[in-house]
Amino acid sequence: MTDLKNFQELQSQVIDFLRFPLVICVIFIHNFTSTVQIDGGIIYGESSINLPFMYYCSNFFSKIISSIAVPLFFFMAGFLFFLNVDEFSGQIYKNKLSRRTKSLLIPYLFWNFAVFVFHYAVSFIPRLNHYINFKVDWHDFFSYFWRNSESGMPIAYQFWFIRDLMINVLLTPFIYFFCKKTNIYGILLLGILWYHFERQFDAVGISAVSVFFFTAGAYFGINKRNLLEDFGKLKSISFVLYPIIAVADLLTRQCDFNGYIHKTGIIIGIMFWFNLVSYLFEKQKIRQTKFLSAASFFVFAIHAHLVVSFRKISYMIFLPQSDLVITSLYFSNVILTALAALGIYYVLRLYLPTFTDIITGGR
Repeated sequence: MTDLKNFQELQSQVIDFLRFPLVICVIFIHNFTSTVQIDGGIIYGESSINLPFMYYCSNFFSKIISSIAVPLFFFMAGFLFFLNVDEFSGQIYKNKLSRRTKSLLIPYLFWNFAVFVFHYAVSFIPRLNHYINFKVDWHDFFSYFWRNSESGMPIAYQFWFIRDLMINVLLTPFIYFFCKKTNIYGILLLGILWYHFERQFDAVGISAVSVFFFTAGAYFGINKRNLLEDFGKLKSISFVLYPIIAVADLLTRQCDFNGYIHKTGIIIGIMFWFNLVSYLFEKQKIRQTKFLSAASFFVFAIHAHLVVSFRKISYMIFLPQSDLVITSLYFSNVILTALAALGIYYVLRLYLPTFTDIITGGR
């Protein structure tokens, strides 16, 4: 049995390693499209009849496997926030907010402003403005940084995650009190609300998924639990059960009860990926890559426009006509997006290290 110190070191390695694969999952999520246009006609990707291979691959990777990414990010954020906190105090809260201002708020403001400027600039370019229909509502300017009236998200839409995360950070005194007073029963209650009433409890900045998973992670952190030790107790079960649930999720996408299977898969999937990565580390099948971990936030921040651009360009170049080619482009767009983002990050870190540090929150 691995001793406590080694468990903690392995836990840190696993959490750090998971960041980049989870960001790749986020790219998969935003690479999903329900329609594919070929020769002026629309083929609906949600239909398993028109594009069966594309349908099953895109749903499996974008809607099932990748659905674990955001909940797990919230979970790890809550866990890490309280990991080394023996007794939560006003001074600790102040220090934590100061650090999160650098790591969350400043990058959040920068990237949303950058996307706003990009959209505004493109709207004046004749050959490009039809790709981005952007008319600035100057009377409601700050909504672009919080909740756009059309999408309900900030203008850099992937940053809804950072927005909701910042709200949870602000609520950490209440979360700490809640975890201390209700123990595991409070977490179970939040889990039930997320499981059965997610949409009814969602609000701008406070979503059921963020509150449940951030608070669940906080509970483990507050109680000094080791995730690998706790999840490891269900290692064999998660290795067997998760693939079965994932396949069942895929085959029941059109069924009314699919939501229950899907959310069960997220819970089991979190344990599965922790257990799998820890197993691979213990068997020395993988090793830590600091560059990929450090680049994760930048890839998250810049990927949205890249993946859309690569998808449009690839369809213009290849004019795909078959299910297999369309599916190949689906995967290649993710790979190209990741490689391009990593390349840009490498150049920025090489020539503008201070600037890169600011826009990525010092990661």
